[in-house]
Amino acid sequence: MGLTDDELKAQMMEEAEAAIDAVLAKRKPAEAITLSEIEALALRAREQIGAKVAQVLVEASARRQPVPGPTCPQCGQEMHSKGKKRKRVLTAVGEVVVERDYFHCPTCKVGLFPPGCALAAE
Repeated sequence: MGLTDDELKAQMMEEAEAAIDAVLAKRKPAEAITLSEIEALALRAREQIGAKVAQVLVEASARRQPVPGPTCPQCGQEMHSKGKKRKRVLTAVGEVVVERDYFHCPTCKVGLFPPGCALAAE
């Protein structure tokens, strides 16, 4: 069962607060910080928050109920899961970890990662 919107929001807020705390910890005193340094801190916070929000959503999508395996593109039989494979992916909002089922046809020996498979995080 998936998380509620309130639970997802709480996770995202926690991640955003951590990124904001990191920015505040690195911030120089007002009289010593330049505009360029302020911009760099803001951009880094945006990157961290975007990546963390994406990761929370990836994790939430992984909690979907399992579905039957895809059909083999060669023989049409149902393919069998050979387990999950993890991969780091650089997205437009930062790096996330995806985990997808790998399927194999015992008859044709064909393997594939179907689109739309569950995503997960480390």
